[in-house]
Amino acid sequence: MALNKFQSLVKKFSQSPNVKKVIKDLQTLSTDVQKVAKTVNTDDAVKKYKEIMKKVTQREGQLEKEVRKMAVKFKDSASEVEKNLGSYKKMALQQKERFEKILKGKNFAPKQGAKASATKARATSTVKKAAKKATVKRSVRK
Repeated sequence: MALNKFQSLVKKFSQSPNVKKVIKDLQTLSTDVQKVAKTVNTDDAVKKYKEIMKKVTQREGQLEKEVRKMAVKFKDSASEVEKNLGSYKKMALQQKERFEKILKGKNFAPKQGAKASATKARATSTVKKAAKKATVKRSVRK
């Protein structure tokens, strides 16, 4: 997973116009150096090298800034996604609780006629059992 994200990040950087510009500059400088290398004396070569290094360091600085910006954006979006996931989880739990309450209400409400008589029969039988136990306990105590 991380490898895919890293590869996509590298791909995005390689598509950046600044990166393409640096690569193009380096290629043109390389070809220029190769063409002129035969006729250039050492002083000119040192000057040219210093110019090239200035350009390279400037481009590196620009690239580093761009990388930092992308990293900050990436971190911000990751934290935002985490916050959103937390809120979505809370909302899902709330909806789940609502649905459970609704379903519990529907399970007991629709069949009141049949269940009412069954609950009355159970209630009377439990009352009778409780009364029998109470009388048995009283007789044992006497």
